[in-house]
Amino acid sequence: MRIERHTAPVDEKVREDVLALVSKNVTALSLIHPPADHPKFGAYCAALSLEVLTYLEMEAPHRIELVTVSSDGVMAGFTLCGLPLNGSSSECGIYYTAVAKALRGNGLMSLMMNDITGRYPSVALSCDVALVPRYERFGFRCESVRHGQIVMFLGDPVEDTPVLSTHDLMNHPSVMAQREKAEAEFSLYELDRADRAFAKRMKAAEDNAKRFFKARK
Repeated sequence: MRIERHTAPVDEKVREDVLALVSKNVTALSLIHPPADHPKFGAYCAALSLEVLTYLEMEAPHRIELVTVSSDGVMAGFTLCGLPLNGSSSECGIYYTAVAKALRGNGLMSLMMNDITGRYPSVALSCDVALVPRYERFGFRCESVRHGQIVMFLGDPVEDTPVLSTHDLMNHPSVMAQREKAEAEFSLYELDRADRAFAKRMKAAEDNAKRFFKARK
């Protein structure tokens, strides 16, 4: 396995490989975890891909780092990070990390995490409650709750990194086109029922995260 570091703007081939992994892991990667059977799943896919692509194409003064792990020239996993806008290398924020399903359980995430935590004294990330023990093994601690996830810190990051607006992403023409496609294919009743069920799941996840964090304090 080979670890590589890339600085945005990232080469086209690397971008394509990352987006291919993103497209296969939308539900797991997305902050809100849209179910694959949701009528507007295509819109959520488009929004996530657009977000990752935008980060990968960012130029100065924004600072984005991509850590990849590959086997025989094929990308097996990636971790997308944001670096402080002030030019400091004292911390980074982990935005997304994914490993190809067929290669999970082989320590690839550990390779990337060890590379990152070995270079940055302070690191911030957010994850689902179920993943907290995984990151605690790398020395992270629970810091707060954000959007149904647990915010975890290593060291003392101030989180001064580039962050895109979710509202702007959801109103991008490519995402709007997918939403309009869903509205044409499904009835208002079907869309409303799916949205209600989805909102209920997100509320449950948020409540669970709050309970978990409160118990940890």
